[in-house]
Amino acid sequence: MTSPFSAASADAAPPSLLALARQRREPWWAFLGGMVLVVLWTVVTALVLYGMQRKGWIVATPHAGPPLAVVGQLLVLLGSVAGSILPPLALALVWLHGRGPFSVITPGHGLDFGLAARSALLWGGLVLLTVAVSAAIDAWTGETSDTSGQPWPQVLAFAAATVWMLVLQVTAEETLFRGYLSQALYAWTGRAWIAALPVGVLFASLHTQSWDNGVWDQRALYFIISLMLSAVTWRARRLEAAIGIHFGQNLTAIYVMGVLGAPFPSLLGIGGPEGKPAGLGDVATVVATMAVVCGLYWYLGVRRGWVIRRKP
Repeated sequence: MTSPFSAASADAAPPSLLALARQRREPWWAFLGGMVLVVLWTVVTALVLYGMQRKGWIVATPHAGPPLAVVGQLLVLLGSVAGSILPPLALALVWLHGRGPFSVITPGHGLDFGLAARSALLWGGLVLLTVAVSAAIDAWTGETSDTSGQPWPQVLAFAAATVWMLVLQVTAEETLFRGYLSQALYAWTGRAWIAALPVGVLFASLHTQSWDNGVWDQRALYFIISLMLSAVTWRARRLEAAIGIHFGQNLTAIYVMGVLGAPFPSLLGIGGPEGKPAGLGDVATVVATMAVVCGLYWYLGVRRGWVIRRKP
């Protein structure tokens, strides 16, 4: 079986996104300087948000309030991520690397919005399928979930007001992890799978919400998703497919499953992930579910060409 990171996946004419920095022989200090800029910018952003919270302009934790206030809370939450990454990364690419900001998305010219849309639809559909299967299993076993979802018009209005910021948030994270950091590691090692492993560990570390508890199911989830995103980026030779997966994942998580909890409207209103330690059964369930989702995406999206369409 061919590895998704093997040379067999690099058989098309366009240059590879990951190989761009290696081909240009960019120095290691440029990437180090870029990461320093991102870290410093993030610290400044955090200090500004903290100052705004102290003055009462924004709230530190979500709470019930008028619809506009709830919309503003999510925009701040997502916008802080996008604002911490995109400006310093663009500055580093132009100033330290001498190339355009979009060079961490595509090695060529022009963005492939169709690729991102197809990827988001397929991944989002597969995630919703897991939700439906889980609900069917709960009904069959007699288990009930405590859901308090909102009516779909309310959720739709909330999504329409905030989804544009979600696009910026997932784009920012992908340009940093599967774009900039992966380019740096690939330029150093020349191996896509070696670059994917530390990126996956860092991605899982920064996304796990309860480091004080043994929530290894969450850590496994984010690590597996990161590996999938790296593999799809390598196979597509550009970043839009990974952005689509990330968008489909966050879209269903926030607006359907309600992982952010109250007061953000969601269709199911299940609430945020549990903070209690996860047992081996919880971890195994996550690993098995993600194996099915990733396998179906790879078969349909890559092998069958539903998402990544190779030119003959």
